[in-house]
Amino acid sequence: MYVDILDLLEIKFSIIPKKYHLITSPEFNQKFKNFNLDKDKVNNVVHELDFQTILRENYIEIYNRCKNIIEQEKEDFEIICELTGGTKPVSIALTVLADEYDLLRIYYSGKKIILI
Repeated sequence: MYVDILDLLEIKFSIIPKKYHLITSPEFNQKFKNFNLDKDKVNNVVHELDFQTILRENYIEIYNRCKNIIEQEKEDFEIICELTGGTKPVSIALTVLADEYDLLRIYYSGKKIILI
């Protein structure tokens, strides 16, 4: 899915990501490491958060961490909030932050990227 999203961003929107922040659990990060990412030339930054105590239930913590990432990156990068596959609190936090910072939001349906 990750590689498909990067490919479609380039093909359909002429967007070539330089950096990708993945907010995930340690368990999913193990799966993410198995992808062949060398061809993408994307700087992948992983933020591991506990699934049970943060990713599933702690909206405020997720919001604050995502806001911090946006604040650190907004001067150097165009930020796109990719809402595919996250927990509901992550998707909600990114949606709220996208509104606050006027950021593009996308969702990958398995076939195409949908602009939200």
